[in-house]
Amino acid sequence: MRFYKATSFLFPRSYAARMFTLCFGAVHVPIVAFLIFAAIRGDWQWSIFFVLLVATVMGSAMGIVGIWGLLAPVGEATRSLRALRDGDLDRPVPVGGSDMAGELLESVAHAVRSTRERLTDLEGLATTDSLTGLANRRGFLEALERRGDVEGALAILDGDNFKRINDAHGHLQGDRVLRAMAQRLATSMSGGEVVARWGGDEFVVFFPDCTMEEAAYRLDRLRYSMRWRPLAEVDGQRVSFSFGLTPIDAADAGQFDAAIKRADEALYREKRGRAETA
Repeated sequence: MRFYKATSFLFPRSYAARMFTLCFGAVHVPIVAFLIFAAIRGDWQWSIFFVLLVATVMGSAMGIVGIWGLLAPVGEATRSLRALRDGDLDRPVPVGGSDMAGELLESVAHAVRSTRERLTDLEGLATTDSLTGLANRRGFLEALERRGDVEGALAILDGDNFKRINDAHGHLQGDRVLRAMAQRLATSMSGGEVVARWGGDEFVVFFPDCTMEEAAYRLDRLRYSMRWRPLAEVDGQRVSFSFGLTPIDAADAGQFDAAIKRADEALYREKRGRAETA
């Protein structure tokens, strides 16, 4: 590192040019020595000087071409690290040999792979609800935005008696019931739906290519299943849920908050209706 720093005044912004300059100077040592020796003796043998000069120039050209080729792995590693710094994780890193340059390329490739995996893990954490394992609010909205077609129905589910579970048995039991609710909700879907925890004891489901009647039937069937296979009971009342539904189409693309609001309003209309008939 001392020599590297000591020569930094030579082309400080170009490592390759610095190497070429040093090598060019080293290759020309013989001809400089010949000139000094001829000057001391006073005997100028121009034929020998001409041959030596041609050989030196040819040797310099060959050395420059060879060094340029040997510097290619360093350049690839530098470009790959620059791409990694700029967030481009898809740039391929070439495979080198078993020498130092190959180890450098392998180390850069490992750094790119590790960064890509780490970012994937972080993205998963950012879009996944840690309690239930379902998508969270951000993950749900991103999933809808990635879809080219958002025709279908959107539902918001709100747990009934969840607050009483927390009050009577504590939040740990409440968390267990929420996880059980999330699992029951996920396993009851056919696989094409987008299911997420919206927050608290609220869940949201997008039913693609599904009518309001079909979505309501599937949610009613899930709610009915909780009567004979309840998640939990408190004071003799089984934990269930209410839901609100709204149609969703291409006009809602990029404006999912409005669709969520419609479903939320439908949810509270159902809750008021159930309370009035209770």
